[in-house]
Amino acid sequence: MEAIELLEILANGEDSKYQFKRNITNPDSLAQEMIAFSNGDGGMIAIGVDDDGTIHGLSDEDIRRLNQMVSNSASEKVRPAINPKTENISTEDKLVMVITVHAGVNK
Repeated sequence: MEAIELLEILANGEDSKYQFKRNITNPDSLAQEMIAFSNGDGGMIAIGVDDDGTIHGLSDEDIRRLNQMVSNSASEKVRPAINPKTENISTEDKLVMVITVHAGVNK
């Protein structure tokens, strides 16, 4: 995903396909978000962004912690396991993590 595409999504706001999170610290909450997308039509979680689309960004430490949390949550807290895709996108000199979850086959 290119930064311009992310900015367009943020400008349109949250809906059933796009969710924004300033940060995530609870692996169970992350798993629930990913399960909801997997059980639906798929979707995207943008972390480092307020609900109104304001970009706050993430630190390098946040990115490392979140990558580990996504991997662990997707494999240990979701049955059957899912394979979300993560991307780190730099925009407005701030780093945003985008998690893409595809629609699952075993809903």
